[in-house]
Amino acid sequence: MDTYLIPFFFAVFIWWFSTGLVFMTDGRAPKARGWILIAVTILLFASLIGIWLTRDMTTVAGAYMAFGCGLGIWAWNEVMFLLGYVTGPVQHALPKGTGAGKKFLLAAGTVLYHEMAILISGLVIILLSENAGNRVAWWTFGVLWVMRLSAKLNVYFGVANLAVDLLPPHLTYLKSYFGTRRISAFFALSVTAGTVLAALIYHGAHGSAFQITAAMLVGTMMALALLEHWLLVLPIQDAALWKWAISPKSETRPVEPAPDTVKRNATVAGTP
Repeated sequence: MDTYLIPFFFAVFIWWFSTGLVFMTDGRAPKARGWILIAVTILLFASLIGIWLTRDMTTVAGAYMAFGCGLGIWAWNEVMFLLGYVTGPVQHALPKGTGAGKKFLLAAGTVLYHEMAILISGLVIILLSENAGNRVAWWTFGVLWVMRLSAKLNVYFGVANLAVDLLPPHLTYLKSYFGTRRISAFFALSVTAGTVLAALIYHGAHGSAFQITAAMLVGTMMALALLEHWLLVLPIQDAALWKWAISPKSETRPVEPAPDTVKRNATVAGTP
């Protein structure tokens, strides 16, 4: 039984603790952000090296190490986004009266560079894991990638519980792209598909100790990603889980209007 419970609780703890560490990057002083950038970049390269070193380690230790490496690379992408270093070409609020098609393109533009960075990260992990006996790092990263993309689409289409208070001040313009506070049909589709995938991963938790550990670690991350989806619609303040890590925002930068909106306002005011 310990073979199943230990990786389960380990994954839950790492999910909770690492998410808190990512939130701690928000609100840091400029000098601190520089050190954070250096730290997560070191973590990135250490994780890439770790994937290569563990590619043929089909042991329990190998599963845990590869799992940590996958999370390390994911953490780099998340921190780079939250710090505002890797976001997208669109860095302004949605102009009023924007049509649905243009809104989607602009929304995609707010995270385009971030998604490209994730794609490149995933491709590098695949290359490092090619023909490897231990692909836990890729499985972990892949689950996080798919479910985070699903979460972004759900927020765009609309969810009932938008945790806008978790956005750092320099990313508050993203709120203007969020959907209305209702549950879309896409939510039902995404959680159903996610539940099936989680069940399939857990179903693979048999055989050797390595296979059980790997399936439990990845399956639990999938289950936790589903929990995050449900927190988007349930009246629960998920920020309470990370009070120890979330810095109070003493000041919030107002949402900057789109450039064309500024130009229109200036024209109305008589400014050339």
